[in-house]
Amino acid sequence: MNISNIFNFYDKWILGISPGVSGLISLAILLLLAFSLWRFVKGNFIWIILVIIFIPATWPALKSIARILIFVSEFLILRVKLR
Repeated sequence: MNISNIFNFYDKWILGISPGVSGLISLAILLLLAFSLWRFVKGNFIWIILVIIFIPATWPALKSIARILIFVSEFLILRVKLR
């Protein structure tokens, strides 16, 4: 399953909902994602830094994860603006 399948599923699911409510749902998902990421990083900051320092192969993986998170955030922000 790739990211475009997830986006297509989201679009089909949100299609039947009014534009105002679907924008709020998109915003809520974006805020929940940001809050969850913040809590994870805040709670494990030292461990994340140590893993990056001692296992250099994690850097490309972190960049890939960051690209995915940015892509998902842009998708949800566009959905908030369109609704």
